[in-house]
Amino acid sequence: MNNFKYPILAKPSGITLEQHTQAVVSEGKLLLEQSPFVVQKYQERIGKSLAIRLERVCQYHDLGKTTHKWQIACQKDYDTFLQWQSQHGGTFKEYSKTENAGKNIRKAGVRHEIQSLRMVEKKKLPLPQLAAIAAHHGKLGNNFEERWTKEDASNLWGIFKKESNRVIEQYSLEQSAKTQYEFAGPRGLLQLVDHRASAYEEGESVPSFTQFNYQFPHKEKRGVQRLIEQHWKNDLLLVRAPTGAGKTDASLLWAQLQIENKLADRLVIAMPTRFTSNALAINVAESLSDTGLYHSSAWSAKFQEQVDAGILEKREAEKIHEFARLLQTPITVCTIDHLLMALTLTREDHHLIAFNMANSCLVIDEADFYDDFTQANILVLLEILKYWNVPILLMSASLPESVLPSYQNLGFNIDKIIEDTSDNSRDRFEIKSIKKYTDLEEISDLLDLCVEKGTAIVYANTVDKAVMIYDWFKKRNANPILYHSRFTEPHKKDKEKELIKALGRTAWDNNSAQGIAILTQIGEMSINISADIMISELCPIDRLTQRAGRLCRFDKTKVGELYLLVPQKNDLVYPAPYGEYDRKIKAWTPCAAFVKTSEILDTISYSAERLVSLLNHVYAEQDSFSPKAINNAKNLKEYFSWNWLINPKQVTATDDTDANFWKSRNIAPQDTVFVEKPTSKFFYNYFGFQNWKLNHSLELPVFIIEKFKKLHMIDIEKIWIREEEELIYVFREGFYDNEKGPFLIYDNCII
Repeated sequence: MNNFKYPILAKPSGITLEQHTQAVVSEGKLLLEQSPFVVQKYQERIGKSLAIRLERVCQYHDLGKTTHKWQIACQKDYDTFLQWQSQHGGTFKEYSKTENAGKNIRKAGVRHEIQSLRMVEKKKLPLPQLAAIAAHHGKLGNNFEERWTKEDASNLWGIFKKESNRVIEQYSLEQSAKTQYEFAGPRGLLQLVDHRASAYEEGESVPSFTQFNYQFPHKEKRGVQRLIEQHWKNDLLLVRAPTGAGKTDASLLWAQLQIENKLADRLVIAMPTRFTSNALAINVAESLSDTGLYHSSAWSAKFQEQVDAGILEKREAEKIHEFARLLQTPITVCTIDHLLMALTLTREDHHLIAFNMANSCLVIDEADFYDDFTQANILVLLEILKYWNVPILLMSASLPESVLPSYQNLGFNIDKIIEDTSDNSRDRFEIKSIKKYTDLEEISDLLDLCVEKGTAIVYANTVDKAVMIYDWFKKRNANPILYHSRFTEPHKKDKEKELIKALGRTAWDNNSAQGIAILTQIGEMSINISADIMISELCPIDRLTQRAGRLCRFDKTKVGELYLLVPQKNDLVYPAPYGEYDRKIKAWTPCAAFVKTSEILDTISYSAERLVSLLNHVYAEQDSFSPKAINNAKNLKEYFSWNWLINPKQVTATDDTDANFWKSRNIAPQDTVFVEKPTSKFFYNYFGFQNWKLNHSLELPVFIIEKFKKLHMIDIEKIWIREEEELIYVFREGFYDNEKGPFLIYDNCII
């Protein structure tokens, strides 16, 4: 019999345990009703019913709240809330922002999930279900070992550790992947439905569970789209097609076939960078409304305008964004880094992301083959996905033949790259000249040509060079538009609109194209613009192919003009960022792909066929990764294997792309710099700070931040997120603007 003042409560809001448990059970059933493929795949792989396992953990996950110590604390907190409500008349959601909310529970010294496990001991639940209950508040981790040993009378912590070590000691990535999948199902889904039920109880809406639904939008299928329909059954399908060949719709057709044939239930599209995933999500959204876009800057790209216009509530937009982060949307467009980071399992929600990845089909759209860190990491990703039986489509305009042995060594049954050759022989552009240069005066004739033409695209390899070129055109009133990665997200979005208006398809169709685009790598794939002439600094052939894809993009009758520049510094080739900085000689050493590309290019015309031939020459030895890249990829495997069950002491942030001993790509360490001070130094929670951060910050290499600090261009400001103190970097007024970004340093002079 209940001797408490109120019915058994689940929360200090007054929600009863019976109400909350039923809500979680109902959410779990609804989720699996909408995801029959997930249930089927789990049954086939594990031989167990995911529906039964999830229902049981939903029923039992909060049983520990019935223990006397926890329930007394909760009932006291409910009393405190009622007293507050009688004085203020507000909701529990408003009350939860006060310091008294949940105070007694915090002081009770009871982890209800541990108590839940003690109470279900006689039910002899399988270990994956026990782990799901243990982890549903993110406490199944080495950071909480002391708490477990203090409260865990049944020594479940010891059982979890023993099982974790048993799998780790097999030194088998395949076994780790298969076991992690079994545990991650009930573990990740319990967390998801528990959070959804709680949101409903607080009067908030949550995104609906929706299914993939795609209708091909064109009358006829093009070459690459027809090829997809012929070869979709390959477990790893490699497709090479020229820029502008219709690869986005091809990938959606491929996903439709995977899902219709019960090989996946959702699509994940992984792009090289967050900037390219921005553009693809907008493209995909034209034919598919339930496209989730996730990366650190996606808020501004997809949601901010809708929130500002009142179309979406801010909290609703946050939840949609979070849904995409978890790969819970029918289509999720994200970065390769996001998927790789989830494999480190350094956050509790990585287990759900990994499980959702295992139930997806994956499209990798372009990949930087000059970056052996990225390529070695992708091989780890592909190996784990193979163990999960995930269909994979890797498509690119620049996919070298040398990748085949690497993928075959992983066990994929693949013997060739499928290629769309329907438009391969047409000359697309001609390299008019290849010229070494140090100063802009040496190429003034080429820059004058752009001014005379009125429309052009100029690619610089570094931001500082792009700004210098922009200044040259600006002084001559030549309508330059500068676009690089060191703008805030709202300013990037403004730049994209400006570029499309000046040099997009509509502008060319209306004969109104006008302006000179100065771009860095950010503009290689993400912006659908065109010009008849292009100036580009030398870069690896796969990057150059992407850049040249913007020459005469909307008119196949033209042949573009490409003027190639080889940047020099101190009488040496200056290849940054395509290489490494050698601190001993204080100079950049170019990567092999940069060197080989420089050796084979000539002043001739280039078709897609010829570009592929050059690509295969430059990347003839794809297996030759550097020792750093090999060791880095090995560390990713170890992270996944070591953390498959118990979370590590290292806890990474939501948008991290590095862990202590691993990083997604080989770039200089970066940090966040804000372009203005916050109006208030106090943020109620992390979400509030994150939203402000996304609209008012940019990323800079740490070495540049240090330079700017010495020149008194950046200050360090103190802020508070709830009760936590943080230090942030802020540009002083006048050292950032929305035309050029941060003021940069050339030979210790500020331009």
